Amino acid sequence: MQQKEIEISGKTVYEVGFDKIRAQLAQLHELKIVLVDGMRIVKAETEDRKIRDVCPKIVELDLSRNLFQTFEEIVKICAELDNLRSLRLK
Repeated sequence: MQQKEIEISGKTVYEVGFDKIRAQLAQLHELKIVLVDGMRIVKAETEDRKIRDVCPKIVELDLSRNLFQTFEEIVKICAELDNLRSLRLK
């Protein structure tokens, strides 16, 4: 199947099928090192999805330079990650 090239805001993107998206999402379960520094994260979870369900194997997590209002949000995230061994907040 040939990918359809699309241009949005001067950037080239490609249309992909649901099979490819499903395959990429399935790989989230295998993530062990997650760097989300500077991503403007405010909350630990959404109502319908838990971090534990999406990325249960995280061992190393970088939450530096985000917008957490309290340390409680960070504690919620860590409580979801049974295998977490390293946490960066700075």
